Amino acid sequence: MFTITLLLNPNKGDSYASLNEHEKNLTAHIKIYLTEHSPSPWMYNNTVFCMVDLYQILGVEERSNTLNAKFWLYCFYFLLEMEWIPADYGGTRMMMFQQDRFWSPDVEVISMTHNEYQSSWSQFVQHDGTVLAIGTSINAKLSCKFDVRNFPFDEHTCNLLLRQRFFGTDTYRLSYPNALTDDKPQMMLQNYVENDQWELVKPVEMEAGFAKLITDTYHLQNYKIHIRRVPDFYLRVLIYPTLVVYVLSVLTFCLPFESGEKVSLSITILLAQFVNLLVLSDSIPQSSVNFPVFGIFLLMSIVFVGFTVVVSVITLNLYYKSSSSSPPWLLRKLLYSRFAWFVGGAKLQRSRKLSNFTGKIGPIHESNKDDAPTIDPISENVIKVEAMVCEPDKNEETQQEWQLIALIIDRCCGCIYVIFGVAAIILCNPLQI
Repeated sequence: MFTITLLLNPNKGDSYASLNEHEKNLTAHIKIYLTEHSPSPWMYNNTVFCMVDLYQILGVEERSNTLNAKFWLYCFYFLLEMEWIPADYGGTRMMMFQQDRFWSPDVEVISMTHNEYQSSWSQFVQHDGTVLAIGTSINAKLSCKFDVRNFPFDEHTCNLLLRQRFFGTDTYRLSYPNALTDDKPQMMLQNYVENDQWELVKPVEMEAGFAKLITDTYHLQNYKIHIRRVPDFYLRVLIYPTLVVYVLSVLTFCLPFESGEKVSLSITILLAQFVNLLVLSDSIPQSSVNFPVFGIFLLMSIVFVGFTVVVSVITLNLYYKSSSSSPPWLLRKLLYSRFAWFVGGAKLQRSRKLSNFTGKIGPIHESNKDDAPTIDPISENVIKVEAMVCEPDKNEETQQEWQLIALIIDRCCGCIYVIFGVAAIILCNPLQI
């Protein structure tokens, strides 16, 4: 038969008159071994065992570097001399006392920045001498150090650190339940509820250590909570759209100059990348040490898209440049070099040579006494008429040269943009492939 009996605190005026004889005898037996303000001298191996049962990761506040978690903390010790045979006391196997009825170890969570909620249970004594001194449910914020360089594929480690508060190792030892076995100490996860934004890397191991403060030495238990971000949300709403917008920026070099939308498209894409950068800055800690690689890719894309704006403005000015001024010799060399075929400039090159050849031929006659070549008045009038007729063609040819120069510069910059863009994607690897 399993019986739990609630004993009221006699210091508050309650009495044990309502308890039966077995309960009175058992209470008197327990009071011999339990102490109220210090560890019991009958405590087995002078050791308190503590363990943590993680229930759920409630959230992660990256801007404040904290992890909000709910967990249970249990601390117990053994009083083997206090054992009793349940049959001798009416089958009672466990006694329940009010909180703080007897001594509890001064164990605290020192890595906790804020205790949002804590509820303590009653204290229990079992027939085998086990004393559950602390059983509490805690909702707390734990301090963490976030490294978001691989955002949104980042992983972080938060520490849940237990330590003795006042009593040092000379008073009692702080240990864990499986300290006497070869098993590695771990956090209990039997009741853990998964979080849809953060994945808990199991198992959660514990490291035991010591801390020396002034003249006393204290036991430490450090539970390393390793969490991994679930990246699906950020892939769909941030990374994939950013890559699509960046690829669309290549279309700036494919638009014809007559469309009048080259600069507008470049500025629109530039503003979209700035918006993505603002979204990223709201999702990560404001740290200059661990800046995400995806943020570097965003900054590089902003620089590259800004480059397209500059190229578009320059090429548009060249494309619509007045025909009154001919291209300088450097641009002519570019036009009639090996880059001319890139935009169909070879046809202009052939027509240019043909016009230069035909322009040198004119009607020359030998009519001077000194046999000097002269041009008769009729031929001179014909040349003037030809010059007036060919002037518009020459202007059109000059304008065509400026247009081809603009096309060559635009296409060459487009190739450079694609090469550097692919290199940026490979080096930054925003998809962590």
